[in-house]
Amino acid sequence: MTDLPLHSSKHRESSSEVPAVSVAVVSGNAGAGSVRVEGVRKCFGPVEVLKGIDLRVAPGEVVCIIGPSGSGKSTLLRVINRLEEPDGGRVFIDDEEITGKGVDINAVRSRLGMVFQNFNLFPHMTVLANVTIALRQVKGISKAEAERIARDRLEDVGLAEKANSRPAQLSGGQQQRVAIARALAMQPELMLFDEVTSALDPELVKGVLDVMTNLAKGGMTMVVVTHEMGFARRVADRVVFMDQGKVVEAGSPEQLFDDPQSDRLKKFLAEVL
Repeated sequence: MTDLPLHSSKHRESSSEVPAVSVAVVSGNAGAGSVRVEGVRKCFGPVEVLKGIDLRVAPGEVVCIIGPSGSGKSTLLRVINRLEEPDGGRVFIDDEEITGKGVDINAVRSRLGMVFQNFNLFPHMTVLANVTIALRQVKGISKAEAERIARDRLEDVGLAEKANSRPAQLSGGQQQRVAIARALAMQPELMLFDEVTSALDPELVKGVLDVMTNLAKGGMTMVVVTHEMGFARRVADRVVFMDQGKVVEAGSPEQLFDDPQSDRLKKFLAEVL
């Protein structure tokens, strides 16, 4: 197993548009959320999409995963969240194995927040109802308390005034920020982001990245699959480059972007930068 360097406490500048979000506020267990992936394999039929992935993420660390389409980045996130079952290897959250037999999958997912490329908001519900529904149905919180939490999280992402709007009345970027608020409302120990800006128009990307930057600044553990190289360079503590189901190279943003070692990473960066 190749251990990657842990949290570097890289300085992050917060956006002036969106308030910094403290992990102590949104997480029920600040300082938690470490991830350890050991030898994870995943096949879809005859195709092996993850080929023995090893990865460690420390509490409060931001790791950005980059690489070409089809390299297994999104599948890795889905395995961490138990949306896909690995065919080999193990995943640990805070040193507790979550891939063993008899593990309560719903309990695992309640500790992790995941935001997808598609917003997955209920179109017939208001923004406030979209954020409160899981709090009420999964955590059993009262309507008044759920709405208080939801309004706080909407304020965190700069959308407090949109609480009574419906998704169709929001831009794509605003809808994605609602999806982030919904995930944060569940008080996750760890946030997983899967290409959350790839479906947005370019002018809408900044608002979403501002929220993610300030969440990182607040100390949330984050694993981010992204094609936004500027964001990865600016915000990540470490960057992981994947290709063909393997971790090819990993290190600080300065190491990967300014001094890539592998020919494959050099070729990839030449195409995307």
